[in-house]
Amino acid sequence: MNHLRTDTVNLHLGLKKPVRILQLTDVHISLADERDVEKPLLPTVKDPLEFAAKRREIFFKEAAQRRQDAYQETTGNQLDPIGYLQEAMEYSKEFDCTVITGDLIDFNSWANYDVAREILAGKDYLFTPGSHEFCPNSFETKAKHMDAVQSVFRGNILFESRIVGGVNVVAMDNGYHMWTEEQMKLMKTEIARGLPILLFCHAPIRGEYHPQGGGLQLSEDLLKLNIEFNQLLQDEPLIKAVFCGHMHTAKHYLGSSPKPCYIMPSLFTGVVGEIVID
Repeated sequence: MNHLRTDTVNLHLGLKKPVRILQLTDVHISLADERDVEKPLLPTVKDPLEFAAKRREIFFKEAAQRRQDAYQETTGNQLDPIGYLQEAMEYSKEFDCTVITGDLIDFNSWANYDVAREILAGKDYLFTPGSHEFCPNSFETKAKHMDAVQSVFRGNILFESRIVGGVNVVAMDNGYHMWTEEQMKLMKTEIARGLPILLFCHAPIRGEYHPQGGGLQLSEDLLKLNIEFNQLLQDEPLIKAVFCGHMHTAKHYLGSSPKPCYIMPSLFTGVVGEIVID
């Protein structure tokens, strides 16, 4: 990991043997090619090639500024998001489990799909999407691109769990800052297993639920369900911590309960999350 830096979190749960989890978040791969011109997946973008180039420039500049502020580094040691992801997936071999918490691609494009699929092929990881895997934010957009995005990644991108060294690692989609009834049922099933749970998702989970999904209008029933589910996640003692991304910087805060929420820095800045549980 010549170019990567780590943000480390230590949790003490009384395990017989320590467990190490690698969290990767917010890679924002931004590519397009002629297929995206001929058959665009973002019809509102007039020139996909120019759009992709501008997005790459934005993230390069943001990464350079964040690395300068945090580590006093210059751009001479800086990789692009693809280089960081390749290095991180190689580094993942040293961990018991790897979880990717969304915004691996910056927008829907054939080129982004292909590069992500190529880098992740044959790798073992859990993945949950962010908002950029389905943009612009709308229920219609998510339905339209769901099959294509799911085909890029292994497992069930909406909800997947894995027992690792006595810890239940759960990856659950909340890229639109909301959940579904099916996810709530699946979470209750995981809780019934009776093991300590580490929850991984894209957006931070706050003490009081407010819909923040880019202007999405939730029905009264769906809003009620999300308020109830958010409270369940806060109150359930088996859920020991939440790990997310979205904000492109490292933060740690508490909700209305003493349950910690760890916001990990973005991989496009060259930082990975290392979680050590003992």
